[in-house]
Amino acid sequence: MGPHSPHVPVAFVRQSVAASGRAAFFALTPVLAAMIILFLGVIAMLQHSKARQITLLGVLIALQTVLGSMFSLQFLLTKISFGFIITAIMATLFSPWVTAGSSALANILGMLLFPKFTFSPGFVLTAFLVGLVFGYAFHNQTPRLSHILLSNLIVTMVLYLGLNSLWLHLMYQTPWLPLLSGRFVQELITFPVYSVLLFLLFKVSIVRSTLQKYA
Repeated sequence: MGPHSPHVPVAFVRQSVAASGRAAFFALTPVLAAMIILFLGVIAMLQHSKARQITLLGVLIALQTVLGSMFSLQFLLTKISFGFIITAIMATLFSPWVTAGSSALANILGMLLFPKFTFSPGFVLTAFLVGLVFGYAFHNQTPRLSHILLSNLIVTMVLYLGLNSLWLHLMYQTPWLPLLSGRFVQELITFPVYSVLLFLLFKVSIVRSTLQKYA
């Protein structure tokens, strides 16, 4: 950098990026939300869903929004969110595509109601794919340990570590290797935590009987 090159404070750059991200978020949110709601409505009609199931889906989306945004362990570049528990429950009750669309909608609502990071459509895509993976792993069956381990391995190591690291790299220009190495350690912790919690959840008899009742 030459002696006459302008020096832009890092804090100012971050504020500018955050402001532009918020503006993009509020511009895209109504469109994305409308598309996902329309998608869920079409899927529900195709499945001849009952009113009780649609109501239950709305409650689960609300719970996932709150758990995923407010009840989470926050780190510098990632977080451990407990919304995955609701995603897994949703996956046992609804089709993979309904679960995926609901997870994406909950992600948008969480960013709108409890904003913590700059908005990126990439994170909505990740949430959609997480719902899809859990949906194909758990739908219409009692989740086995092998299903839980495989689905969590895909979610943590492919979607969270791979895709989310890519979104962060594109958003903040964070060097790729340090970003991956730091998040890899985090996902190594996330994988067993998610797996154990889901295994214990589906072992509880009242949870299993309730899911069978509403499935």
